[in-house]
Amino acid sequence: MKKNKKSVPTEKKFWIISIAVGICLVVLSVCFFSNADKEKKEANLLDTVNYVKVQCSTYTHYNESSESKSLLRAIEGTRQVSKNIAAGTENEKTLDDQLLKESAEQLWLTGIVVLDTDGTIVCEYSTNESLLPEIKECAEKEIVLDTAIYDEKVYAKRINHNDGAYIDMAACTRKDAPGVVVTYYYTSAEYATNYTLTIQSLLNGYRKDRDGTIIVADEGVIIASNNTGLIGQSTTDYEVIQKLKNHADSRHMMGLTINGVRCHGVMLKQRDHYIYAYVPDSIIFQTLLQNVIMCLFIYLIVVALIWMIYRKSQKNILIIEKEKEQKYQKSLMKEKSRWNIKHQRSFIKIL
Repeated sequence: MKKNKKSVPTEKKFWIISIAVGICLVVLSVCFFSNADKEKKEANLLDTVNYVKVQCSTYTHYNESSESKSLLRAIEGTRQVSKNIAAGTENEKTLDDQLLKESAEQLWLTGIVVLDTDGTIVCEYSTNESLLPEIKECAEKEIVLDTAIYDEKVYAKRINHNDGAYIDMAACTRKDAPGVVVTYYYTSAEYATNYTLTIQSLLNGYRKDRDGTIIVADEGVIIASNNTGLIGQSTTDYEVIQKLKNHADSRHMMGLTINGVRCHGVMLKQRDHYIYAYVPDSIIFQTLLQNVIMCLFIYLIVVALIWMIYRKSQKNILIIEKEKEQKYQKSLMKEKSRWNIKHQRSFIKIL
């Protein structure tokens, strides 16, 4: 079966067009899927930082409310200790550490310090002697000693430690004699971590390889991050934060390069915190190659199907042409036979 000469340039033209369309398809699919991936990650990143923003505000309000309640309880405890001391001395009890111990055990206090109007310690009791220097330093301040002058005035403060522990301290006037009663309650770091809502606990569920890096900063210091190695660092020393600070639009991601790595990030301002989030382009476009290959694979299947249909149609055309040729040859042979018979008869008659 001879190949149709006209099919050669047609097939060549088909493959040229198919390759050109394939190249255009790859370029368009790269543009389409990259924009789609970027928009999707932008929406996810904005949802994340907005959620962290709301939760930071919620955690702050909750902790402030919890702290206020704790300090109010400390004030009430201090007033009760002042009453207990007055009642004890009226009953001819001596103001000593035993009397203070009874009040401390009754009110679940860590310690009690009794001072005169000059700030001199009259009596003290503590279950944790290591805290006394810190409490004495606070108790000798003028703002605390002023509670001895004004009967209704009280003082309360939370003293935070670097390890996460804290002391709730309160002071009020003495009822038995001129002076000040100071009480305090120590909360260990372990207890504070387990029963206080921390922003770091909020970020622990976010993964760097999936959600990018999330940072919460306060007063120029990184206080929480899903990259724990950043906690405690100054924001001025961190390149990403300095670049994101210049990004005023908090509704869209900003492109930036960090140590040669292309990234996109966003910044939001909460009442007390700045929230930063950025993600490498390798995470944003991690499905780009897969999507382009899938698109190209489908295109190749379509081209292959079209080529098979074309080849089959060409084969059918050749078969039809061959059948026509065979019919023509048969008809030609019949005509030739008839002509020969006719001329043979004519020749016989002449003879």
